Amino acid sequence: MIKRDLELHRLNTGSQNRLATAVTKMANHLFNYMGHIGAGIILGGIDIKGPQIWSVDPHGHTICLPYLSMGSGSLAADAILETNYREEDGEICLTEEEAIDICSKAIEAGIYNDLGSGSNVDYVVINKAGTRLVRSHKSDNKKLFKHPEGYNFPTGTTKVLDMCKVPLDIEDGQAPMEM
Repeated sequence: MIKRDLELHRLNTGSQNRLATAVTKMANHLFNYMGHIGAGIILGGIDIKGPQIWSVDPHGHTICLPYLSMGSGSLAADAILETNYREEDGEICLTEEEAIDICSKAIEAGIYNDLGSGSNVDYVVINKAGTRLVRSHKSDNKKLFKHPEGYNFPTGTTKVLDMCKVPLDIEDGQAPMEM
């Protein structure tokens, strides 16, 4: 839906969309649902104002910062980002390799310090030439289970307190929709 709105905006104005336009449309959409969509989004890109990274929370609040993290592991990730991010005279002082390394360490910190997080480090490089998505850059925090094949409990392990059986009447007829 946002993609469609941005494309219509681009065609109507005859110019490329600004990142702030995408952020505003996303924030308005999330605000209209008052947090019930439950999507926290980080949008990044380069437009006429230069490189930007924006956070849009589930209620539509937005903020633009030099670096961002979101989710249950964000406190640990923020600690790494705050420690290693460098800027001089308003200009970022990091090479692409350094930025990838810092980002990777921040994601790993979030993974290692939060039991609910995943185990892969994925990142996207955004520059004037385009975007590059890298999946499974690192995957050294595999979740280990005592029984990888799962657990089998004998019948009767859990006591059934109440049971209700409802008969279903199935009628032959036309399919509700064509596939």
